[in-house]
Amino acid sequence: MPVNGQLRVRPAEFSYRGGQVEPEHEHPEHQLVYASEGLLSVDTDSSRWIVPPLRAVWVPAHTTHTVTARVDTKMSTLYINADTRIPSLDRVTVVLVSPLLRQLILHAMKTTLTGEERVRLEAVLLDQLEADPAPPLELPVLRDPRLQAIAAIFELDPTDRRTLPQLGSAVGAGERTLQRLFQAEIGQSFGRWRTQLRLQHGVIELGKGRSVTSAASRSGYSETSAFIAAFRNAFGTNPGRYFSQRDDAAERDG
Repeated sequence: MPVNGQLRVRPAEFSYRGGQVEPEHEHPEHQLVYASEGLLSVDTDSSRWIVPPLRAVWVPAHTTHTVTARVDTKMSTLYINADTRIPSLDRVTVVLVSPLLRQLILHAMKTTLTGEERVRLEAVLLDQLEADPAPPLELPVLRDPRLQAIAAIFELDPTDRRTLPQLGSAVGAGERTLQRLFQAEIGQSFGRWRTQLRLQHGVIELGKGRSVTSAASRSGYSETSAFIAAFRNAFGTNPGRYFSQRDDAAERDG
């Protein structure tokens, strides 16, 4: 039902050029960030989230965040009344966009819907929102200056092959100290964090139209097979199929 006589869902569409950034901001409503075309990333003070095909990111009301278009992108976003409670969405979360949810989001963008039609639509739409059961592609923000220096190295060049002891020499910390810091700050090993970073870079490269081999190389994988295996483990599908899944959905929208 509407809240105080008003609809709970406010749809909006925005087009961005690749590299365009929405600076740090927040909304009084919850926001579902969905790229109906292209590729977005969402940065909060704790993590970076990639918004790839058939995924969206739920940003709770009053959460400070930045949105970056990684390629030319159309964002079909939903602003949802802050009083709306969805149990699995109590923090920034990846949402699985099923074919049905994609159709509902795109249908919500139509300006010709009557008030009654919108009430029925939003009831079904909100019922479809749930956290993705697969592990999200989230890259935690590092706080310690030494870890931040390591993050800067890999952001600049994800193909950097230095070991943790070698990186420690560069940032002024021992291997054990760095291992402890990674576990204490984000509950992950350095290797796990680096895999997440490289996979994010891989998704961005694929979104730019690179081949799987090129995306693997540019993301720091010396063997394409290793990239494919890591990608399948994270996303449940091969990188060559990942973006075509959304293209198939768009073709069905037709």
